[in-house]
Amino acid sequence: MAGNIWGADVAELRTLAQQFGKASDTLLQQSTLLGNQINNNPSWKGQDAAMFRSDWNGSHRALIQQAAAALKQQSKKLLEDANEQDKASNTGGAGGSGTGGRGAGVPGALEPIPGQGSNNPWGPDWLTDPDSPFRDGWDIYALTKAFPNLRAGLFDLTAFINKADNFAEFFSKDFRDVAKAFQDSNMLSQYFNTSSELFDGRWDTALNLADGGRAATFFEFGGKALGVLGVGLDLMDTANNIKEGDGGAALYSGIKAGLGVASFAPPPIGTAAMVASGALAIYDNVPIVKETVNAIGVSIADGAQAAWEGAGDAAENVGDFFGF
Repeated sequence: MAGNIWGADVAELRTLAQQFGKASDTLLQQSTLLGNQINNNPSWKGQDAAMFRSDWNGSHRALIQQAAAALKQQSKKLLEDANEQDKASNTGGAGGSGTGGRGAGVPGALEPIPGQGSNNPWGPDWLTDPDSPFRDGWDIYALTKAFPNLRAGLFDLTAFINKADNFAEFFSKDFRDVAKAFQDSNMLSQYFNTSSELFDGRWDTALNLADGGRAATFFEFGGKALGVLGVGLDLMDTANNIKEGDGGAALYSGIKAGLGVASFAPPPIGTAAMVASGALAIYDNVPIVKETVNAIGVSIADGAQAAWEGAGDAAENVGDFFGF
């Protein structure tokens, strides 16, 4: 039993729940702050202002509020799990192993969690196990930020493509200045990227904080730390999958890690990588999307195989007809 993890770490659960709760409150506060700035700014007039306010009040603000509600709900669930774990650990009696109700045959005793322990050689189980509370929380965060990232990235990429004369120019070094200039001058691009940066932890740029200040430095470091953490988790998954001989899963995790690194690059490369990372986060964490994509992939594969076999049969019949 020494290689198994029993139950969960109560302190870690409560810490994560507290962090989720604070993140939810912060999102709601920022939603209110941005709403006041957008709706009560007398100097911003015209068709673009009216369209933007309509989009904000109709969908953008609702998206932030939904994300905050999801974080708050998960915070409550984590606290419930922590309380249940604490209660189960404290109900151990005679026959226990001396660790709080973990012995066999004790009411409330917990079974070892499958897939943990010695099966995860690289890192502790709360970090390596994809079903641990921490990884579940990280998946929620990745899914939450995927939607604003996709909206910002797709809007920018559409504009970038229209400004590039050819495919090679789109990826040229000089085109970075074109992409950056567009993001700095287009109001919708600024809004979409501000929303994306809030979810990425880059509040220094989202709130236009003065460079070099303590707050700007703190949020700049925090935003980069979240990105590095995501890349680190994907690299760790890659190493574990290689260790376990799962080449397909290792390749997939490696691709996600590579996209995470590329997201740090300036636009348009970083923008394209951000869009791809967001799409994979939705694929990984929204079951209906994953099932639909997989079903389409199987259908395409089956169709290709059927077409190949049909072409082979047709060629064979033609050969028989001509006596080949």
